[in-house]
Amino acid sequence: MGASRRNVATKYLERYAEPEAALGTRLTRSAQHIVVIPAHNESSMFFQGIQPALVRVTAQGERALCIVVVNATDAQDAKSQTRNQLLIDTLTTKTAAVPIHAQNETPCWYGQDEKFDLIVLDRNREGHRLPRHEGVGLARKIGGDLALAVIHAGISDAGLIHMTDCDVQLPTEYFAATAQPSSVALIYPFLHEPCGEALIDEAHARYEAYLRYYTLGLQYAGSPYGFHTIGSCMAIKPVAYAGVRGVPKRQAGEDFYLLNKLAKLGHIETATSSPIVIRARHSPRVPFGTGRATHDIAKNVEAYRIYDPRVFDLLKAWLSALSMIEDVPPNRAYDAVWCQASKQLTPKDRDRFKKALAFIDAPKALRQAAAQSDVMSVRKKWISDWFDAFRTLKLVHALRDEGFVDVAWRQGLSDASFCRPPSMTTQENSFALCRGLARLEEQARRH
Repeated sequence: MGASRRNVATKYLERYAEPEAALGTRLTRSAQHIVVIPAHNESSMFFQGIQPALVRVTAQGERALCIVVVNATDAQDAKSQTRNQLLIDTLTTKTAAVPIHAQNETPCWYGQDEKFDLIVLDRNREGHRLPRHEGVGLARKIGGDLALAVIHAGISDAGLIHMTDCDVQLPTEYFAATAQPSSVALIYPFLHEPCGEALIDEAHARYEAYLRYYTLGLQYAGSPYGFHTIGSCMAIKPVAYAGVRGVPKRQAGEDFYLLNKLAKLGHIETATSSPIVIRARHSPRVPFGTGRATHDIAKNVEAYRIYDPRVFDLLKAWLSALSMIEDVPPNRAYDAVWCQASKQLTPKDRDRFKKALAFIDAPKALRQAAAQSDVMSVRKKWISDWFDAFRTLKLVHALRDEGFVDVAWRQGLSDASFCRPPSMTTQENSFALCRGLARLEEQARRH
């Protein structure tokens, strides 16, 4: 890690890291790769999906460190807390792990298996549980901060801090993925594996289809935020992790907000590897995300709807028109962009579109972008950072509220020009549709 990069990491560790980061300086063996996994109400069986990737590293003469943050809040039931304790006992016994914490620190064990190293952090026991509204985001941040400290201390020369979850089967070549110099993070390809419960599987497939539909829609529109934001599929460069102050301490959606911030620092790259296989299951313990969505969809599968594909046409028109802020004064910036973006619209759609843009304060934002500088690259960067993944989603929702209402999910896939490859039909079963959409994503990446 170069001097300037070390300074970024030093500042972060000194000012913004969680206290558990200090434990990272107490490891005694170097590791070339690190993966962070939050675990709540899980059995030790989850490790079967992680271990092959860890073992492959050893076979290649290197070593991997797995950081497991076992966590609960006081609001969660005693049964899940008991299961957490059983997981801690199993993992620490498996690797003959020894405590590396002092009396007033978070309980932490460090084990050295023949083929990998393991850190187990206990944020499950009374007095150490997570705040109710910080959940998985804080658990990921604790692990990420500890990983950064290990790298900063020179104990690891890992180029990426990998993050995943307990419901995955990692590809054996997982740790072989590398990021380009201009990239700040990798997103691994993924697919969901049926669990055998027909209703849950169908709900999960429909939600995966939506995720791919939305990402393809953003890519079609030309958005720089057209990438998946799935917590089990991320790997982040250490200096970039420090630069955005780690993982947002949110109860859910921490992956979305983390990658949204990272995309403003550099490129989010898709790894060229086999996909991470995610087991289909439902979970109502967080307010949104894949588990919650599956839980909610399963209540009435046939009623599931997705965004009208026309919103992506409007988004494309908007993004294409943003170049019109070049060589215009601030007081004319929005009008110049609006005139271009709305050229092909009917009066009714123009009205809807204009109201949606007003809702996200687009007129004010474009004036501010133009006031930053006369240099187009400066204006472009400012507006790209402002019109980020969050505001893109906010505009999509505003367009829906203004009359571009959600449509039946198969209708959306059928009507969207960016979702119709010759080899895929909407008559296929739901998981087959997902695979077809995944192939479309891969084709888009190659071009």
